Amino acid sequence: MLNPSSSHALRAMSLDAIRGFESAARHLSFTAAAEELCITQSAVSKQVKSLEDALGAALFLRGGKGLSLTPQGRELYEAARASLSQLASAVDRLLAVDRASVAVTTTPSFAALWLAPKLAKFQQLEPAIDVRVDASEARVNLEREGMDLAVRLYPVQPGDESPPLLQEQALLVAAPAVAARIHSAADIAHIPLLVYYDPATRFPWMSWPDWYERLGLQQSAQQPCLYFSQYEHVLNAAVQGGGIAIGRTPLVLPLLRGGQLTVVLPGQTVDGLGYRIITSVHSADRPAVQKFRAWLERELALEAIG
Repeated sequence: MLNPSSSHALRAMSLDAIRGFESAARHLSFTAAAEELCITQSAVSKQVKSLEDALGAALFLRGGKGLSLTPQGRELYEAARASLSQLASAVDRLLAVDRASVAVTTTPSFAALWLAPKLAKFQQLEPAIDVRVDASEARVNLEREGMDLAVRLYPVQPGDESPPLLQEQALLVAAPAVAARIHSAADIAHIPLLVYYDPATRFPWMSWPDWYERLGLQQSAQQPCLYFSQYEHVLNAAVQGGGIAIGRTPLVLPLLRGGQLTVVLPGQTVDGLGYRIITSVHSADRPAVQKFRAWLERELALEAIG
């Protein structure tokens, strides 16, 4: 049973405000949240303010480098994210009792660059199955958050009992017009670098200093660099001719096949993370989940071959 203060605070929190806060917290941007929810930035700001007033605590720190969550904001974000996910699953089941649905969680990059473009193919194969994609860097608890599957990346170690479905390869890519200016490794020094900002250094194969050392080059402090916190933005900038990027297969493969990007120095590749599919214990026996998992495994296996 809720205590009186909690009950009063909850009455002051609208579902729209919680959705606005969750989106702003996930993007760390009121502007991105407004675009996602099709409302104004001012409306998102008011929604967040209403929650802060109800709780008597700040949810965001607003500084020169953008938004960040306060400890209270992080706690509310985790609760809001889990609650909205469970609510969405319940609504899906109630509104589509005659249809099957599958909820999958994975990283934003994999969702945007590889999975989303392929879902039309799955829908053609299985028109009676709806798919909900949750894009997050967090390794969510599948059972608690109502998710059926997760596509996860992990470091591949020698002697692993089970090999990955697919292992990433890192390689250098650029738009065709930019790639045409690169005839040797030394030419890279004259091209702007598109940098995936990875402060935790989780992906050393995505580090330009490591690539320069591998290629026997000296990086100049005068070389232009553009930094991005989202990997898909790195590739978008590369497609637009902004410079040279470190590509990750399979994420970059659709852009290579479509001709928007070209491999630079084809002989240079580095092994990266492995791909693994995890199924919720609550969903493992559902036919729709089994079909979607089998399709994912086939598609990843095709990328490993080609």
